[in-house]
Formats: sequence, C-alpha cells, structure tokens
Amino acid sequence: MTQKADLRLEMFSPDNIQGVAALAAECFTTPWSESIYQRELENPQSVGFACMDGRRVVGFIHCNFVLDELTLNTLAVDAEYRRQGIARRLWAAVTEMMTGVCSVCYLEVRESNIPARTLYESLGFAQNGYRPRYYSQPDEAAVLMMCNL
Repeated sequence: MTQKADLRLEMFSPDNIQGVAALAAECFTTPWSESIYQRELENPQSVGFACMDGRRVVGFIHCNFVLDELTLNTLAVDAEYRRQGIARRLWAAVTEMMTGVCSVCYLEVRESNIPARTLYESLGFAQNGYRPRYYSQPDEAAVLMMCNL
C-alpha cells in the first residue's frame, strides 16, 4: 500500500480526465471510455472529483443528478491507495457540493463486490432493490442502494 500525505481532490478537468479513464480501465470490467468522461465535462448535471497524488489520479468519483436525485455512477481507488479514506473523502466532496441540490442518492453495485457494498453501507446507503443479470463480463446481479443526503 502506498501512503501519501499530499493527496488532494480536484474537480474533473481536461488535465485529469485521461487519468480518470485509465484508472477506470484498471478497476472495472466494462469501464467508460475517455471520450465518455470528456463529454461529462460538458454536462451541467455531472459532478466528478479526482484524488491526485502529484499528477497521478489515484481515485475518482462521478455522479449525475436530475432534479433532487443524485446517481453515483462510478467510484474507484487505485489498489495501492485503498483503505486510506480516499473513497470517503471523494464522497464527502460530492455530498458537500450537492447539499441543498439533491436529497437522495442511488447506485448499483455488483452483488459480489462486498468491499464496495460494505463501504456504501458505512456511508449510509441501504439496499432498496435487486436486478438479476444486470452486469456482464461476468454476468452478475446488481444490488440497488440508496441513501438520503
């Protein structure tokens, strides 16, 4: 595990979006492409933060919102940097920004992703649904979760 004291959060920008896409490719079986993240830079209903170690993206969160509903699309932390509170810092940045804008957040997570599900539960999310065969590569159910902001 790599531990750095100078980690900083910054909003998604043209300067970090390539690193965001690269980390997504490392962490997810069907990641969004760099072009999708580039398009999200133009979306006024998109919120994204990157956790930076120098110029390297070591974590990120991306959400969209409609009316008072926030959807957490992706949250990833580089394997070398996990269990250091980065995901919590990223979530805190989003919730701080969305206070007064959104009242609830939804997400889907692979049923087998126990570390993520445990994190989300510790952040106040609770299961509110289940979608069989939602994911592919491999085929797997999604656990739907929500929390009040």
